[in-house]
Amino acid sequence: MRLALPGFVVLQPIDKIDYLGYIHEGGDNDGYLRFMEPQVASPYAKFEVEFSGSNDFVHIRSCQNNKYWERKQILSISGGYWVTATADKKEDDQSKESCTLFKVTSVDHAMNTVRIMHVQSGCYLCCWRWDSEKYTRGMYSFYKTHDQNGFDIFKFIDWNSLLILPRFMAFKGYNNNYLCLRRVEWDLPYMQFSSDDIGDSTVELEVFLTDDGYVRIKPVCTDKFWRRSPN
Repeated sequence: MRLALPGFVVLQPIDKIDYLGYIHEGGDNDGYLRFMEPQVASPYAKFEVEFSGSNDFVHIRSCQNNKYWERKQILSISGGYWVTATADKKEDDQSKESCTLFKVTSVDHAMNTVRIMHVQSGCYLCCWRWDSEKYTRGMYSFYKTHDQNGFDIFKFIDWNSLLILPRFMAFKGYNNNYLCLRRVEWDLPYMQFSSDDIGDSTVELEVFLTDDGYVRIKPVCTDKFWRRSPN
């Protein structure tokens, strides 16, 4: 039975430190996959999952550079095999080292965790930690056994489940008034749908995205953030 996968995903390692992206510095190692994106909504962290027409394997494509994942030996990085977003087109031929097919298997359905194997080599993908600060936490693919520390387990986050808000916004209520900052009780600041002017200086809100996808909101006219009143 084909594993149900989102069409667009963000990958997070088991230690929940950063999200998968790729090096894009204009150098020889551009496209090298690495857990380096601090924010879940980064455009560099978005990947498309495309099922192969003849089987349950998938091709995975970066939505930022439009390149497919492939397994490559990179001599400048320890000589090992790494996964890069550098293939211009899909390759279904499993006899070729340039094959871009990957097998995704579920680890914990409730937690949306998976393992990923490169089909042609039979090697699992793993978040690799080593001494080089520039390349540590890259996507290594050399071993056919599971990593004893679980760094070959990744969380698939459905990109379409993320609500990405604009930096500046205003809310309009059912009464056709805008949400604004008002002092309504013991001269304390509250948010209230009571302004009929979108240009009111107390209406404009600023949105701050946290690394894990949550948001903090504050009126532009103050340095105080929203919170749920304890009263």
